[in-house]
Amino acid sequence: MIAREASLQQQDPLEVGGWARLFAVGGTVLALLVAAVTTLARPDEITDWGLEAAAFVALVLAGVVVILAASPFRAPFGRVPHVLVLVLGVSAFTLDEMAQLGTNALVHDDWGLTALPVLLLVLAPLRPPRELLVGGVAATLAVGWVAASISPFVAVPMSPVARAIVAMTSVLAPGCAAAVFAAVVLRRRRAVPVPEAPAGLPDEVRLSVQQETIARLEADVVPLLREIVAEGALTTAQGQRARALATGLRSALVAELQRDWMREAGFAVTDPQGSAERMTAEQRAALRSTLAALPLLDPEHPGTARLSARERSALAEVAVPVQRRPSRGDLAPMMPMLRTVFTRAEVRADEHAVVLLLEFPIPH
Repeated sequence: MIAREASLQQQDPLEVGGWARLFAVGGTVLALLVAAVTTLARPDEITDWGLEAAAFVALVLAGVVVILAASPFRAPFGRVPHVLVLVLGVSAFTLDEMAQLGTNALVHDDWGLTALPVLLLVLAPLRPPRELLVGGVAATLAVGWVAASISPFVAVPMSPVARAIVAMTSVLAPGCAAAVFAAVVLRRRRAVPVPEAPAGLPDEVRLSVQQETIARLEADVVPLLREIVAEGALTTAQGQRARALATGLRSALVAELQRDWMREAGFAVTDPQGSAERMTAEQRAALRSTLAALPLLDPEHPGTARLSARERSALAEVAVPVQRRPSRGDLAPMMPMLRTVFTRAEVRADEHAVVLLLEFPIPH
């Protein structure tokens, strides 16, 4: 199982997975729009259109990385795309400033100091608050260094330190805001009490065992007792019959109690090593939530499950017949949750069935 990080996407994958990518797309479009409008409004400040084009390419690449990595089907958003977005965002700012050397009137009105903060805010639901803060501070220092370095080439005179402080303020505030937002939402989420799972066997298992016991008593044991009472003595044949009934009833009760949760959910299960019972509560809940989101052909018998144990993990192939092929929009909210709690989570879908391939560790 992937190590759970303190990010909104991993702590609340069902909720955040639905809007994190939309947030990334909106932020990327906004950053590109600001960059284009600003450039078109002051074309006389551009001295090297090749560098300006490179700045736009870097910004586009940053947007592509954050959009692709924020996809529910690629969740969770990792540290590598986080660093790539920061590097590309700072590079876009640097290239834009270099494209204006000698003609730039001010630094703090350039599009890089708007686009980069937008990218920092987009990352808020995707990474832990501490990493958001560290990334924001690193981007701030890089921007300050660039602003101080180009200060002699800016038309409006200002000391390099002052110009760096002005530029850094534009980046540091959004970076801190993203970290604070993530921290506050996570704290509120953790403050919500989680109901404890009931101890012992589920009620439906107890009821099933009781019904099985009553049926066997009525069919076999009760008639035997009537015979013994009618005859007034226990014969050898009746004793052997009683022992056979007791052994059969005991075996049936043990088998009933050992039924795993997937069979209780209606699956036709092939699980020779009993791997289904090794799933954690979170993994079971994620699988149940995914099934609830699918247009099942028969909710009482949702499909088949084949589980095979390996040395340190187990692989479950769950085939679920459906009424129609679910869209990516139907599956997208579930993927961050599945990819967070399972080591591997893949989905294949066609007009007849959805197949889930789920891998999870087996504790020793």
